[in-house]
Amino acid sequence: MDTAVQADEHTSAFDRETLLVGTVDIALLTALILYGQYSHGLVDGVPALLESLAPFVLGWIAMAALSGLYTRNSTASVIGTARLTALTWIAAANIGLSLRVSPYLDGAAAWPFGLVITGFGLVALVGWRIGYATIARR
Repeated sequence: MDTAVQADEHTSAFDRETLLVGTVDIALLTALILYGQYSHGLVDGVPALLESLAPFVLGWIAMAALSGLYTRNSTASVIGTARLTALTWIAAANIGLSLRVSPYLDGAAAWPFGLVITGFGLVALVGWRIGYATIARR
């Protein structure tokens, strides 16, 4: 029996494109949190910034892995990309907020913070991902 095997040119789970997209995602989250810290005068150095950033990055990485956000077909459609990115961020923001207010981290926040980080994160991440998916489909 003769079987044809079609090899995909992307054989690695983490190719350059995935690395680029993931790096931009993390950079956007970092910029968003850094801007918030500076605008409220809350930056007390790198350790404090990392303590604020870590819960959201951990939540993002966990939810992106569970949702398949970094799979090859995640940019197959612009609407699908927007939907998957939005769901991933909403879940990741909830994890980040839960970790942030836990007794293990010094990061209590006023109640509007959850709305602000979720809303601005949605705008930044979904906006960037829609732009990227539109360009990648060409």
